[in-house]
Amino acid sequence: MTPRPLRFVVFAAPRTGSNLLCSLLDAHPDILCHRGLFNPAGIHCTRDLGDSGGVAGRDRDPAAFLDAVWAAGGGAQAIGFKMNRDEDERAVAALLRDPGIRKILLRRRNRVRTYVSEEIARRTGIWESFAPSPASVPTIRVEPGDLLRHVDLNTAYYAGLEAVLAATGQDWLETDYEALADGDEIARILAFLGVEARSALPAACHKRGPSDLGAVVENFGALAEALAGTTLLDDLYRRDAPDIHVHDFAG
Repeated sequence: MTPRPLRFVVFAAPRTGSNLLCSLLDAHPDILCHRGLFNPAGIHCTRDLGDSGGVAGRDRDPAAFLDAVWAAGGGAQAIGFKMNRDEDERAVAALLRDPGIRKILLRRRNRVRTYVSEEIARRTGIWESFAPSPASVPTIRVEPGDLLRHVDLNTAYYAGLEAVLAATGQDWLETDYEALADGDEIARILAFLGVEARSALPAACHKRGPSDLGAVVENFGALAEALAGTTLLDDLYRRDAPDIHVHDFAG
């Protein structure tokens, strides 16, 4: 009898590197990792889900849809996908309270870049960067109040996840976008999913944001003045994580 694959979910706020992490995991021969299966715009799967009922079936009965996802593992040792903030609450509740599903909480340390990236994605409609030459990035104006509300929103989102997991006595793995460039961190995530770091993992997506936020934030100077004396000022000036092309564990 074929053993049931390990099931997992990556919980993330938008623009925190979830597509990057999912693409790295899906490149492993023992892992099937979809992207946003509960994305309101559609089911972003990397392989066929079989008789899942499509978007209509997913939205009508998330539990039955999840059963179809787990059943369509194709012999993978571990199968999972990502859930972003503000996606189907029924699915989130079912996933959080199932102790048989391993949870990865993915954050981004740089809260200013998270906000700027999300705003640019909203304006351009480009949420994924799988093309080798992504579209140009527009400039935006960042209002300090909007930034602070966004920081509070994400803080509350992760706190809510942790509260449920802690109350139900579950363990979880925490990581962040900036750490995904570290091979040891990827190996730690793979170990959490019960697989070995033994093959090359190419990254399928590419960075869109510039290394210098001053290139896209129109009111950079005024924003720096407004953030003076807060930890967000450090985020404003901190360089972003490097672009990742491949993690090579092939030896």
